[in-house]
Amino acid sequence: MAISKHDFPILEHSSQEKAFINPAPDAEPFPKKCLMTFFEEVLSDFAHTHEGKVIGAYISEMRHFPVFEVTVEGETICMMLASVGAGSIAMQADWLFGQGVETLFVCGSCGVLTDLPEGHVILPDRALRDEGASYHYLAPSRYAYPTAECVEVLARTIEKRGIPYVRTMAWSTDGFYRETPELVEYRKSEGCGVVEMECAALAAVATFRGKKFGQLLYSGDNLADPENYDDRDWYNNTSGRDRLFALTLDGLLNM
Repeated sequence: MAISKHDFPILEHSSQEKAFINPAPDAEPFPKKCLMTFFEEVLSDFAHTHEGKVIGAYISEMRHFPVFEVTVEGETICMMLASVGAGSIAMQADWLFGQGVETLFVCGSCGVLTDLPEGHVILPDRALRDEGASYHYLAPSRYAYPTAECVEVLARTIEKRGIPYVRTMAWSTDGFYRETPELVEYRKSEGCGVVEMECAALAAVATFRGKKFGQLLYSGDNLADPENYDDRDWYNNTSGRDRLFALTLDGLLNM
C-alpha cells in the first residue's frame, strides 16, 4: 500500500484496495450479466414486455435507479438505467459489481469528431482519460481500456448482423461545455473519433474490480466542422437507440 503524491491532487493515487465505504451485496446477488443503458424509454419498454422484476435499486440524491431482472433466450440477466457523467456512473458501476455483477455492457450515444452519419454504430476499444473518476481507481495514465474479450464479442455481434460500424478511441471528458474547436482538433490528431463522458471511468472501475466491461455508442451530434456545430436532434433518434440496445443485449448474451 502506498500513496503516489503529485502537485496536482487528481494525479495522486492510493493503491489501498479497502476504503471506508465499500460496495457489498444488499441481499441476494444480482445476475452476473448486466446491461446498463442511457435510453430510459427503451429500457422501460423492454422490461415491461419481458415481465421484468425489480430486484433492487441504486439510490442516490438524484433519483432511485431500479434494477430489473429479465429472462432472455433462457438466460437471466439484469438491466438498469445509466446515470450521466463519469463520477456518477463510476459509483453506479462499482455498486453493481458489489451486488454480484461480473460482466457489464453499456449502450449510449456520443458526439462524433469526424463526419459520420447520424446513428452510426461506434465500438470504443480504448478511452482517453479526460475525466476525474478513473483516477480514483487506476494510477495516472493516458488511457483506460474496455475488456478486450468484450470488445471482440461486440465486434463479432455487429459484423454477424452486417451493420456498418467504426472501432475507435473515445475521448471521455467531464467538460461538456468545454469541447472547444481547438481541443477537438487536438483530440482528433491523437486518434479520438468520438467524445462522450463515461467510457474511461467504466473501464477503470471494471479493471480495478477485476470485472468485464464493454460499450457500444451511436453517433449523435457532429463536432467535425469547427465552424458549424450540428446537434442533429440526436436524443430523438428512436431507431438508433432501439438498434443499439438490441446489439448490446445480443453481445451480452454471447459472453
